[in-house]
Amino acid sequence: MTTELEATLADYAAGNYRGGAVGDRRYPAASGSADGGSSARAGFAVIGESGKRQGSHVVETNGQALVEQLKTITGKRHVVFEEGTQSRWLYEILSPHAEEIVVAMVSESRGQKSDERDAFRLAEQLRTGAIKTRVFKEVGEYKTLGELGRTHAMIVQDVVRVQNRIKALLRSRGVAVAGKSVYSEQGRGEFLEKLPNASRAAATMLYAQYDAVEAVRRRAEKGLVAEAHRHPMSRVLESCPGLGPIRVAQMMPIVVSPARFRTKRQFWSYCGLGIVMRSTSDWIQNKEGGWRRAEVQKTRGLNLNQLETSKVRG
Repeated sequence: MTTELEATLADYAAGNYRGGAVGDRRYPAASGSADGGSSARAGFAVIGESGKRQGSHVVETNGQALVEQLKTITGKRHVVFEEGTQSRWLYEILSPHAEEIVVAMVSESRGQKSDERDAFRLAEQLRTGAIKTRVFKEVGEYKTLGELGRTHAMIVQDVVRVQNRIKALLRSRGVAVAGKSVYSEQGRGEFLEKLPNASRAAATMLYAQYDAVEAVRRRAEKGLVAEAHRHPMSRVLESCPGLGPIRVAQMMPIVVSPARFRTKRQFWSYCGLGIVMRSTSDWIQNKEGGWRRAEVQKTRGLNLNQLETSKVRG
Protein backbone atom coordinates (compact mmCIF):
# COMPACT_ATOMS: atom_id res chain seq x y z
CA MET A 1 0.00 0.00 0.00
CA THR A 2 1.35 3.37 -0.96
CA THR A 3 2.33 5.56 1.98
CA GLU A 4 0.84 9.07 1.84
CA LEU A 5 3.39 11.73 2.60
CA GLU A 6 2.95 15.25 3.77
CA ALA A 7 5.64 17.57 2.41
CA THR A 8 6.42 21.15 3.27
CA LEU A 9 8.42 23.82 1.55
CA ALA A 10 9.28 26.88 3.64
CA ASP A 11 9.69 29.76 1.25
CA TYR A 12 12.75 31.70 2.33
CA ALA A 13 12.96 34.46 -0.23
CA ALA A 14 15.98 36.69 -0.55
CA GLY A 15 16.02 39.68 1.80
CA ASN A 16 15.20 40.19 5.43
CA TYR A 17 11.62 40.51 6.65
CA ARG A 18 10.39 44.08 6.44
CA GLY A 19 6.65 43.81 6.96
CA GLY A 20 6.03 41.42 4.07
CA ALA A 21 4.92 37.82 4.34
CA VAL A 22 5.65 36.23 7.70
CA GLY A 23 8.34 33.59 7.58
CA ASP A 24 10.65 34.95 4.86
CA ARG A 25 14.23 33.89 5.58
CA ARG A 26 17.62 33.97 3.89
CA TYR A 27 20.08 31.09 3.98
CA PRO A 28 23.71 32.17 3.87
CA ALA A 29 25.95 30.58 1.24
CA ALA A 30 28.43 27.92 2.30
CA SER A 31 31.54 29.34 3.89
CA GLY A 32 34.45 29.69 1.52
CA SER A 33 32.33 30.18 -1.59
CA ALA A 34 34.12 31.54 -4.59
CA ASP A 35 32.11 34.74 -4.84
CA GLY A 36 31.93 35.35 -1.11
CA GLY A 37 28.22 36.12 -1.34
CA SER A 38 25.08 34.33 -0.27
CA SER A 39 22.24 32.51 -2.01
CA ALA A 40 18.62 31.83 -1.09
CA ARG A 41 17.78 28.39 0.22
CA ALA A 42 14.56 26.58 1.03
CA GLY A 43 13.98 24.28 3.98
CA PHE A 44 12.35 21.04 2.86
CA ALA A 45 10.84 18.66 5.42
CA VAL A 46 8.80 15.49 4.94
CA ILE A 47 6.55 13.61 7.35
CA GLY A 48 4.50 10.47 6.80
CA GLU A 49 0.80 9.88 7.13
CA SER A 50 1.26 8.68 10.72
CA GLY A 51 3.22 11.79 11.65
CA LYS A 52 6.65 10.17 11.58
CA ARG A 53 9.38 12.44 10.31
CA GLN A 54 10.85 11.14 7.06
CA GLY A 55 13.71 13.61 6.83
CA SER A 56 14.63 17.21 6.05
CA HIS A 57 16.86 18.88 3.50
CA VAL A 58 18.13 22.28 2.46
CA VAL A 59 17.45 22.91 -1.23
CA GLU A 60 18.57 25.74 -3.44
CA THR A 61 15.65 27.97 -4.33
CA ASN A 62 15.32 27.33 -8.04
CA GLY A 63 12.60 25.52 -9.91
CA GLN A 64 14.61 22.54 -11.11
CA ALA A 65 16.12 21.74 -7.71
CA LEU A 66 12.78 21.99 -5.92
CA VAL A 67 10.96 19.80 -8.44
CA GLU A 68 13.70 17.17 -8.37
CA GLN A 69 13.64 17.08 -4.57
CA LEU A 70 9.86 16.72 -4.58
CA LYS A 71 10.04 13.83 -7.06
CA THR A 72 12.18 11.85 -4.62
CA ILE A 73 9.12 11.48 -2.39
CA THR A 74 7.15 8.36 -3.21
CA GLY A 75 3.39 8.07 -2.83
CA LYS A 76 0.87 10.89 -2.76
CA ARG A 77 2.40 14.27 -2.13
CA HIS A 78 0.62 17.02 -0.19
CA VAL A 79 2.74 20.16 -0.28
CA VAL A 80 2.42 23.23 1.92
CA PHE A 81 4.46 26.41 2.10
CA GLU A 82 3.99 29.85 3.60
CA GLU A 83 2.58 32.83 1.79
CA GLY A 84 5.43 35.01 0.57
CA THR A 85 7.10 36.71 -2.35
CA GLN A 86 7.71 33.48 -4.25
CA SER A 87 4.56 31.59 -3.23
CA ARG A 88 2.77 32.11 -6.56
CA TRP A 89 5.83 30.89 -8.47
CA LEU A 90 6.18 27.86 -6.20
CA TYR A 91 2.52 27.03 -6.67
CA GLU A 92 2.88 27.07 -10.45
CA ILE A 93 6.00 24.89 -10.68
CA LEU A 94 5.02 22.35 -8.00
CA SER A 95 1.32 21.87 -8.81
CA PRO A 96 1.93 19.31 -11.60
CA HIS A 97 3.92 17.13 -9.20
CA ALA A 98 1.64 17.01 -6.15
CA GLU A 99 -1.82 15.83 -5.21
CA GLU A 100 -2.46 19.01 -3.24
CA ILE A 101 -0.75 22.39 -2.91
CA VAL A 102 -1.59 24.54 0.11
CA VAL A 103 -0.35 28.10 0.59
CA ALA A 104 -0.71 28.93 4.27
CA MET A 105 -0.97 32.33 5.90
CA VAL A 106 1.03 31.68 9.06
CA SER A 107 1.21 33.96 12.06
CA GLU A 108 4.58 34.61 13.65
CA SER A 109 5.49 32.02 16.28
CA ARG A 110 6.64 33.18 19.71
CA GLY A 111 8.39 29.91 20.56
CA GLN A 112 11.76 28.56 19.50
CA LYS A 113 12.50 28.98 15.84
CA SER A 114 14.69 27.23 13.33
CA ASP A 115 14.32 26.44 9.66
CA GLU A 116 13.88 22.72 10.25
CA ARG A 117 11.51 23.23 13.18
CA ASP A 118 9.31 25.64 11.22
CA ALA A 119 9.14 23.31 8.22
CA PHE A 120 8.11 20.29 10.31
CA ARG A 121 5.59 22.39 12.23
CA LEU A 122 3.92 23.50 8.98
CA ALA A 123 3.85 19.94 7.64
CA GLU A 124 2.24 18.68 10.85
CA GLN A 125 -0.41 21.39 10.65
CA LEU A 126 -1.27 20.26 7.13
CA ARG A 127 -1.42 16.62 8.20
CA THR A 128 -3.77 17.35 11.11
CA GLY A 129 -5.87 19.96 9.27
CA ALA A 130 -4.76 22.75 11.62
CA ILE A 131 -4.04 25.36 8.95
CA LYS A 132 -6.58 28.10 9.59
CA THR A 133 -6.04 30.39 6.60
CA ARG A 134 -5.30 29.14 3.10
CA VAL A 135 -4.32 31.57 0.36
CA PHE A 136 -5.91 31.02 -3.03
CA LYS A 137 -3.21 30.95 -5.74
CA GLU A 138 -4.97 29.43 -8.74
CA VAL A 139 -4.85 31.85 -11.69
CA GLY A 140 -6.62 29.79 -14.34
CA GLU A 141 -6.80 31.58 -17.67
CA TYR A 142 -6.13 34.99 -16.12
CA LYS A 143 -2.37 34.73 -15.59
CA THR A 144 -1.47 37.46 -18.09
CA LEU A 145 -4.31 39.67 -16.89
CA GLY A 146 -3.14 39.33 -13.30
CA GLU A 147 0.40 40.38 -14.17
CA LEU A 148 -0.86 43.38 -16.14
CA GLY A 149 -3.16 44.33 -13.26
CA ARG A 150 -0.33 44.35 -10.73
CA THR A 151 1.89 46.32 -13.10
CA HIS A 152 -0.86 48.87 -13.74
CA ALA A 153 -1.35 49.36 -9.99
CA MET A 154 2.37 50.02 -9.47
CA ILE A 155 2.48 52.53 -12.33
CA VAL A 156 -0.56 54.38 -10.96
CA GLN A 157 1.25 54.67 -7.62
CA ASP A 158 4.25 56.16 -9.41
CA VAL A 159 2.02 58.73 -11.12
CA VAL A 160 0.41 59.74 -7.84
CA ARG A 161 3.82 60.00 -6.20
CA VAL A 162 5.08 62.44 -8.83
CA GLN A 163 1.86 64.46 -8.62
CA ASN A 164 2.34 64.83 -4.87
CA ARG A 165 5.91 65.98 -5.39
CA ILE A 166 4.82 68.68 -7.83
CA LYS A 167 2.19 70.03 -5.48
CA ALA A 168 4.57 69.86 -2.52
CA LEU A 169 7.15 71.92 -4.37
CA LEU A 170 4.61 74.57 -5.32
CA ARG A 171 3.18 74.77 -1.81
CA SER A 172 6.67 75.06 -0.31
CA ARG A 173 7.06 78.30 -2.29
CA GLY A 174 3.71 79.68 -1.18
CA VAL A 175 1.85 78.85 -4.40
CA ALA A 176 -1.73 77.74 -3.75
CA VAL A 177 -2.69 74.65 -5.77
CA ALA A 178 -5.99 72.81 -6.06
CA GLY A 179 -7.51 70.47 -8.56
CA LYS A 180 -5.84 68.81 -11.54
CA SER A 181 -5.17 71.84 -13.72
CA VAL A 182 -1.69 72.08 -12.23
CA TYR A 183 -0.73 68.91 -14.12
CA SER A 184 -2.08 69.84 -17.55
CA GLU A 185 0.23 71.20 -20.22
CA GLN A 186 -2.02 74.24 -20.63
CA GLY A 187 -2.25 75.08 -16.93
CA ARG A 188 1.23 74.35 -15.67
CA GLY A 189 2.75 77.45 -17.25
CA GLU A 190 0.75 79.71 -14.91
CA PHE A 191 2.14 77.91 -11.86
CA LEU A 192 5.70 77.90 -13.16
CA GLU A 193 5.59 81.69 -13.54
CA LYS A 194 4.72 82.04 -9.85
CA LEU A 195 7.86 80.18 -8.80
CA PRO A 196 11.21 81.93 -8.25
CA ASN A 197 13.97 81.16 -10.71
CA ALA A 198 15.74 78.90 -8.19
CA SER A 199 12.74 76.54 -7.99
CA ARG A 200 11.54 76.73 -11.58
CA ALA A 201 14.17 74.34 -12.91
CA ALA A 202 13.28 71.69 -10.33
CA ALA A 203 9.58 72.01 -11.13
CA THR A 204 10.32 71.63 -14.84
CA MET A 205 12.17 68.38 -14.15
CA LEU A 206 9.25 67.06 -12.09
CA TYR A 207 6.82 67.93 -14.88
CA ALA A 208 9.03 66.03 -17.33
CA GLN A 209 8.95 63.02 -15.02
CA TYR A 210 5.18 63.29 -14.73
CA ASP A 211 4.73 63.38 -18.51
CA ALA A 212 6.86 60.25 -18.86
CA VAL A 213 5.08 58.16 -16.23
CA GLU A 214 1.65 59.40 -17.32
CA ALA A 215 2.35 58.19 -20.86
CA VAL A 216 3.35 54.79 -19.46
CA ARG A 217 0.18 54.72 -17.34
CA ARG A 218 -2.01 55.28 -20.40
CA ARG A 219 -0.24 52.46 -22.23
CA ALA A 220 -0.59 50.14 -19.22
CA GLU A 221 -4.29 50.97 -18.89
CA LYS A 222 -4.90 50.35 -22.58
CA GLY A 223 -3.09 47.00 -22.45
CA LEU A 224 -4.93 45.97 -19.28
CA VAL A 225 -8.38 46.67 -20.72
CA ALA A 226 -7.49 45.00 -24.04
CA GLU A 227 -6.39 41.83 -22.24
CA ALA A 228 -9.54 41.85 -20.09
CA HIS A 229 -11.75 42.11 -23.19
CA ARG A 230 -10.25 38.88 -24.49
CA HIS A 231 -12.46 37.20 -21.88
CA PRO A 232 -16.22 37.41 -22.62
CA MET A 233 -17.02 37.66 -18.91
CA SER A 234 -15.53 41.16 -18.78
CA ARG A 235 -18.31 42.58 -20.97
CA VAL A 236 -20.93 41.09 -18.66
CA LEU A 237 -19.29 42.50 -15.54
CA GLU A 238 -18.91 45.95 -17.09
CA SER A 239 -22.68 46.10 -17.47
CA CYS A 240 -22.98 46.20 -13.65
CA PRO A 241 -23.46 49.70 -12.20
CA GLY A 242 -20.24 51.02 -10.69
CA LEU A 243 -17.94 48.51 -12.36
CA GLY A 244 -15.84 50.03 -15.12
CA PRO A 245 -13.24 48.34 -17.36
CA ILE A 246 -10.36 48.97 -14.94
CA ARG A 247 -12.14 47.58 -11.89
CA VAL A 248 -13.35 44.56 -13.85
CA ALA A 249 -9.84 43.88 -15.17
CA GLN A 250 -8.47 44.04 -11.64
CA MET A 251 -11.20 41.88 -10.15
CA MET A 252 -11.21 38.98 -12.63
CA PRO A 253 -7.69 37.58 -11.97
CA ILE A 254 -8.23 37.89 -8.21
CA VAL A 255 -11.59 36.16 -8.05
CA VAL A 256 -10.83 33.68 -10.88
CA SER A 257 -13.93 31.59 -10.08
CA PRO A 258 -16.95 32.48 -7.92
CA ALA A 259 -17.43 28.77 -7.26
CA ARG A 260 -14.65 28.86 -4.67
CA PHE A 261 -16.83 30.91 -2.30
CA ARG A 262 -19.17 29.11 0.08
CA THR A 263 -21.96 31.68 -0.16
CA LYS A 264 -22.90 34.42 -2.58
CA ARG A 265 -22.59 37.06 0.15
CA GLN A 266 -18.96 36.10 0.75
CA PHE A 267 -18.40 36.53 -2.98
CA TRP A 268 -20.09 39.94 -3.01
CA SER A 269 -18.05 41.17 -0.07
CA TYR A 270 -14.81 39.91 -1.61
CA CYS A 271 -15.56 41.87 -4.79
CA GLY A 272 -16.27 45.04 -2.82
CA LEU A 273 -20.02 44.90 -3.34
CA GLY A 274 -20.80 44.68 0.37
CA ILE A 275 -21.76 47.14 3.06
CA VAL A 276 -19.39 50.04 3.70
CA MET A 277 -17.23 49.33 6.75
CA ARG A 278 -15.38 51.89 8.85
CA SER A 279 -12.79 51.36 11.54
CA THR A 280 -11.30 53.66 14.18
CA SER A 281 -8.43 51.39 15.21
CA ASP A 282 -6.29 51.31 12.07
CA TRP A 283 -3.35 53.12 13.61
CA ILE A 284 0.23 51.88 13.61
CA GLN A 285 3.26 53.05 15.55
CA ASN A 286 6.45 53.99 13.72
CA LYS A 287 10.03 53.50 14.88
CA GLU A 288 10.14 57.00 16.39
CA GLY A 289 7.19 56.22 18.64
CA GLY A 290 4.65 58.31 16.74
CA TRP A 291 1.31 57.07 15.48
CA ARG A 292 -0.03 57.32 11.96
CA ARG A 293 -3.05 56.11 10.07
CA ALA A 294 -2.52 52.74 8.41
CA GLU A 295 -3.17 52.34 4.70
CA VAL A 296 -6.31 50.22 4.70
CA GLN A 297 -7.66 48.78 1.45
CA LYS A 298 -11.24 50.05 1.33
CA THR A 299 -14.05 48.11 -0.22
CA ARG A 300 -14.97 49.32 -3.67
CA GLY A 301 -17.60 48.69 -6.28
CA LEU A 302 -21.13 49.81 -5.49
CA ASN A 303 -20.21 51.68 -2.30
CA LEU A 304 -21.15 55.31 -2.78
CA ASN A 305 -18.02 56.75 -1.19
CA GLN A 306 -15.77 54.66 -3.45
CA LEU A 307 -17.78 54.87 -6.67
CA GLU A 308 -15.37 57.32 -8.27
CA THR A 309 -12.44 54.90 -7.91
CA SER A 310 -14.22 52.27 -9.99
CA LYS A 311 -14.78 54.48 -13.02
CA VAL A 312 -12.60 54.77 -16.07
CA ARG A 313 -10.37 57.80 -16.38
CA GLY A 314 -11.62 60.28 -18.89
